[in-house]
Amino acid sequence: MKRGRLSYGAGLLLVALFATPAWPDAPAGDTLVGGLQLGYAPSSPEAAPGVQTDALHAGGMQLKLAREMRDVSPTAAASEVPLLSSVPYGILIAILLFLAVNIVLLLLLSMVMRVRRERRQQRRERFVARWEPVLHARISGDAAALPHLAAAERLLFLGTWLHMLGYVRGDAAASLVQVARELGLSQYALRLLESGSPWKRIIAMRAVAALGLEQACDTLMAKAMQNRPRSSLTAVRALLQIDPERGFAALGYLLEHQKWSPAAMVEIVRVGGSQAVQKLAALVHTVPPGHAKQMVRLIELLEGQAALPALRERLVSSGDEEEIAAILHCLGRLGQGEDRSIALGFLDHASWLVRMQAAFMLGAFGLGQDVARLVLLLRDRQWWVRYRAAQSLLRLAGVATLAAMREREPDPYSREMLERVLAEGR
Repeated sequence: MKRGRLSYGAGLLLVALFATPAWPDAPAGDTLVGGLQLGYAPSSPEAAPGVQTDALHAGGMQLKLAREMRDVSPTAAASEVPLLSSVPYGILIAILLFLAVNIVLLLLLSMVMRVRRERRQQRRERFVARWEPVLHARISGDAAALPHLAAAERLLFLGTWLHMLGYVRGDAAASLVQVARELGLSQYALRLLESGSPWKRIIAMRAVAALGLEQACDTLMAKAMQNRPRSSLTAVRALLQIDPERGFAALGYLLEHQKWSPAAMVEIVRVGGSQAVQKLAALVHTVPPGHAKQMVRLIELLEGQAALPALRERLVSSGDEEEIAAILHCLGRLGQGEDRSIALGFLDHASWLVRMQAAFMLGAFGLGQDVARLVLLLRDRQWWVRYRAAQSLLRLAGVATLAAMREREPDPYSREMLERVLAEGR
């Protein structure tokens, strides 16, 4: 209520300030607030009683208004109001002009950017219309003459050329590479790799990889070591295409020093061809303890069974629980029956991550006598260990045995997990 009264009083005061800035005929002894007479004093003792009553009423309303606005004396309120009444209209006009000018400038800037974008698009369309028939003819084996390529069009050509190169293989790809060499783009790509902006360097990395320029390997190696997500991965991919040995060395550095998306890394590693799994297995042997997790994950995604001996050796010497768990999971996916003994050796490990993956392995390679071991894991403190044990029991014993086990199980947590796994299996 007080806030509403203050807002109403503020509105009245502002109207008074700007509508009637002063009363020139007011008596000298009265105090004015934006033209409202706060003081009250009869001009003479003989003044009419009605006039005195009206003046008293008006003065009381004015004092009430001042108290609601300021909660100060009428004299203090009067001393502050003249600052409000003399509004700096020049500053207000300047602010409005400033805003108007900025709005106009933003509109002009957006129009200029749109025009430039449309012109670039039109220029690109004309360029593609001129070059695509020639490139298609070269892919088909025709010795079509190459149009003139202006210096300002080289970057545009590289983008179009790389786009087409992604759809062809074999002789067609070799024909496109020959076109770029005839146009002298090898030196241009090398210069762009050194001094271009970040997105231009990405294009240059792809270009030198397609052209097989060994002169770019040192620069690509330096770019890969910078640990920048996009440029480092592109540099490693280019190195794998040009020099696989240096490419896998750079890949090992990246996997050792930073976490990367496994899906993105798999696509890059596949560029290394058939030797990719062997190189990853060699890296598993050489990386420091606890740094092989990403390589193990890549081996699993690549389904590289040739690397399993290296993983088994690493498991013997590793003391990192996450690394052990990753190796056990990979062995559970790609391993063989001989790996059952490995799983049995980790069922009582101190880390629940390791116990969980050991239970997972028994589901793949376990025997009938391993059911009792998995039943013990059903009473583990960790939810995930109980869950993997129940899943492995379902695989080894079947639905009927698991349902009977659920009816006999006294532990409520174990029984709840068996019910969950049976429901999932329906």
